[in-house]
Amino acid sequence: MEAADLLCKSLFRWMKNRKECAEELGELAGAALSVLSKPPVVPGGMVPLLVTATGGAAICDTSPLVEAGISSCTFNKATKLIEEDEEVGMGIQKQLQDLKDRCGGTKLGAHADELECEVTTQLMCALARRDNTHVPLDFLRGFNRATFFRHMTPGGLDPAEASRLICQALNLDRVPEIKSILKVLDAIGLDRSLSNLIVNCEEIVRRKRVTEASKLLRDSARDILEGQQELKEQLNAMQEIIQKLFQMRNLIKDLGGYSLSLTGNGQKIMDYIMGTCTDDEVVSWLQELTNRIDFLNLLQFFLERLNHIFPDLSTPDGGHIDIVFVAHGRIINRFMPAGILVPTPNIRDTILYSPWNCRLNACAAFGIAQGFIQVTNRVFHNRNGNTVYCEPDPLPQRWNSMRGSRCDIPVILLSPLTPEEGAWALFHELWVNRGMEIEDRIIIPYLVPQNQVNAFGVVPLYIFIFVTSFILMLYGRTATVHLAACLGRKETPLMPEEWRTQYAYTNDGTEMTMNLDNRNMNPMLFEALTSMFDSQEP
Repeated sequence: MEAADLLCKSLFRWMKNRKECAEELGELAGAALSVLSKPPVVPGGMVPLLVTATGGAAICDTSPLVEAGISSCTFNKATKLIEEDEEVGMGIQKQLQDLKDRCGGTKLGAHADELECEVTTQLMCALARRDNTHVPLDFLRGFNRATFFRHMTPGGLDPAEASRLICQALNLDRVPEIKSILKVLDAIGLDRSLSNLIVNCEEIVRRKRVTEASKLLRDSARDILEGQQELKEQLNAMQEIIQKLFQMRNLIKDLGGYSLSLTGNGQKIMDYIMGTCTDDEVVSWLQELTNRIDFLNLLQFFLERLNHIFPDLSTPDGGHIDIVFVAHGRIINRFMPAGILVPTPNIRDTILYSPWNCRLNACAAFGIAQGFIQVTNRVFHNRNGNTVYCEPDPLPQRWNSMRGSRCDIPVILLSPLTPEEGAWALFHELWVNRGMEIEDRIIIPYLVPQNQVNAFGVVPLYIFIFVTSFILMLYGRTATVHLAACLGRKETPLMPEEWRTQYAYTNDGTEMTMNLDNRNMNPMLFEALTSMFDSQEP
């Protein structure tokens, strides 16, 4: 963001100026003790004023400080620095307001923490660009929300335990204390007028209180250095975090092969993820060692499929893509908020297509994968020969959007395709030949890599979504997720009231399909989906 870049540049310029101003004020303080004890007589008893900086007091070049014997070179240098200081200070205040406005300052007026977090994040991103260190904005934002602004998003581990894991992951003795940049700029005397300071000193000298004037200059020089140092320390702390996050990002992207145990690098990644995650469901699932290993294998699985795709994707919507998961699916009798399937802003929505307790056939799965299925062309039939029964009847004339739902949904479990299944070889060939990408749409079958069957198992959909959001964060992308999987109950008890309340349900054995008409077909993809969906037992 240009506003953050301008502010960042001005802050470094201001720190340099303030340091030089403090040095010059120190020189003036020393000179005052030696030469200002005998102030010059000024006709009319008036004290000449200093040259004015914008917003300061009026000035002329016959200052009693010079007339008293202080080097005109020292005085002129101080005057010039003061003018520059006030110009930069006023610029910073304007740039800060501009950044606040661009971060939604007007909309977030009642949510100061949200605004402070976003302004701080944008400034950190500008610092990263200044150092040529690529750390995506979402990655920085996620870290800030999980640490300095954790109170904004309650959930996950206890803050002390979360901080311990984050430090452990990033090789930090402790998380640096970073204040909101808004509060820092308020505290360092950004709007303090140095020209007024010298005018005040002249007035004190005119009253023959030379020692007091010298002390005021020395104290002011010290205060200026302290403010300058505080800002410098804050920016240094931000830069340290940026470097650590850059290292973590590279560690994740170079995770390596699949594993049946938790490696050292894998442990660091899991420490970071668990420390920064504020989703209770995800954190609870990750408590089990086997689940953490599954998570890392799933992370590597997605990285392999997305690393080489993102740079080549056509993304007319500012980096937004559609991701279609294809897997064996089922629901269980445990419920969770629908919003867990839209865990972060980079997941715009997660769309489910069939009612609860309903299967998909290959035609419907193909329509979902290709993105042309419509509510108006879905068709239901019962594989057991029974009459199709659904509630409500008629069914909702919309797909099941998780962003739009305020109800709990059944937990959805996804199982992988294994090499023993006929569809596996077809999907694998499609993937190798880049046949699973359609412009800005990616089809990702949950396909166990060859000889890695033991590294993958049944995983909840919300973990798929969380892994996806984490990878999108690394690449600065957003996505809408679509699920092409059956939502049958198998051995799970019937729960019609809960299913109906959230969206809709059908009776056992019901299957959703669609008429493909004369659409252009990807024959191999349709064959793979037919092998996967239409060969399953009712």
